[in-house]
Amino acid sequence: MDAAVAGLLAAVVGVGGTLGSAWLTQRRNDAARREEYERLERSRVAELRAQRAESGREARRVAYTEFNAAARHYLATLSDHAHVLRSDPGDSLTTVETARVEYRRRYAEAQMIVPDTVLVEVRRFDARVGSLYGSLARLTRGTAREGDDLATVRDGIKDGWRILSQMRARMRTDLDVTGPTTAPVSDRRRFR
Repeated sequence: MDAAVAGLLAAVVGVGGTLGSAWLTQRRNDAARREEYERLERSRVAELRAQRAESGREARRVAYTEFNAAARHYLATLSDHAHVLRSDPGDSLTTVETARVEYRRRYAEAQMIVPDTVLVEVRRFDARVGSLYGSLARLTRGTAREGDDLATVRDGIKDGWRILSQMRARMRTDLDVTGPTTAPVSDRRRFR
């Protein structure tokens, strides 16, 4: 091989190497940009999920707070009405009805936002106060059924406070305010 061909071959290899190097560098840069884009997209999606989760948690916190307040007020009003019935069996249910309307509104909101694990407790509480309301309404109107008496209502109210405490503990666990408990803390209310 003569020197001219060897020089030409060296020039071709040199140009090919230079072009090949530029092409490989471009491919690496493209891959790096694609990886960076994918990383940023994953980060954006994760941030959106976190924002949605926080927004949902905040909505649940507000609903839990309002429902808990309405439930406590309703149960206390039922208890107060039972006390009044001892001395005045003809007393009106007006105060109870007002508390009941607010409670029912908050219950309807809770049904739409709380997770199933909390909804079980919410429904259990609702069943208890619904039963108490029915008994008290019948006692007030003089249409009591068998088993409708103030002693049974007092026991039901005590049970209502226990169920309310369990429901609140479940809500707090859902909000990560507290860990799961083995035994719920109960309200130490006594029927007077």
